[in-house]
Amino acid sequence: MKKLVWIYSVNTRGGILKSSGAGMIWSRSKKLQEQLRIKVEPEWDLSIISYDITTDIPQADLIMYNEMDQAYMNDEIKKNGLSIPYQDLATADVDSIFDKIEAFSKYNHYKLNDPVL
Repeated sequence: MKKLVWIYSVNTRGGILKSSGAGMIWSRSKKLQEQLRIKVEPEWDLSIISYDITTDIPQADLIMYNEMDQAYMNDEIKKNGLSIPYQDLATADVDSIFDKIEAFSKYNHYKLNDPVL
C-alpha cells in the first residue's frame, strides 16, 4: 500500500494560517475527506493533516495539497507533490481528484518507488 498525505490545512506552530482548508465548512469537508478515503483505498493509505510549515516534510509516497496553499509549501513539496485545483475541492469532485492522483502516480512512478518526501 502506498502512503498518500493530503495537506488539508497549513499552520505554524499550531497557529492556523489563512489557508484554504481553514475556511471549509466542517461537515462538508469531513464528507469530502471520507469520500476520497473510500475512493483511494486499498491502493493508498490516506492521511489528512494540517501541515506545520516549521517542521519536517511529512514522509509519504505522494503529498497532495490545495493549489491555493502553494505559497506556504516547502520547495521540495512543490517540486515533488501534487497540487489539487481549489475548484475540485470546493465542488467536492472526488473523481477528478482521484484521476489526478492516479495520473500523477503513473507518470511519476520513479518518485513513488523511491520516496524522497
